[in-house]
Amino acid sequence: HEVILYATNLGAVGALLPVRSRDDMDLLKHLEMHLRQEAQPLCGRDHQFFRSAFFPVKDTTDGDLCEQFGTLAVDTQRAVAEELDRTPAEVLKKLEELRSCML
Repeated sequence: HEVILYATNLGAVGALLPVRSRDDMDLLKHLEMHLRQEAQPLCGRDHQFFRSAFFPVKDTTDGDLCEQFGTLAVDTQRAVAEELDRTPAEVLKKLEELRSCML
């Protein structure tokens, strides 16, 4: 898989990974949508507004936000996974697969 790695002037490192299947893309989009509600930001700022502050976000999923799924309480993980028609283990496994594609 091709991956674009980048670094910013402030020292952040990021990666852009193309998602190849429609099923994975739908899962990540819906997971991101649910996590915007469940994992509220510390400063209270709207996640979508923050990510689109300079340019509108299009066809991009926030991997950092999706990675927060593993830090949610077990009951919350179960509730979010049920909304996605998956088990929490399946969601975590998919996130691990995508993470390993970048290594």
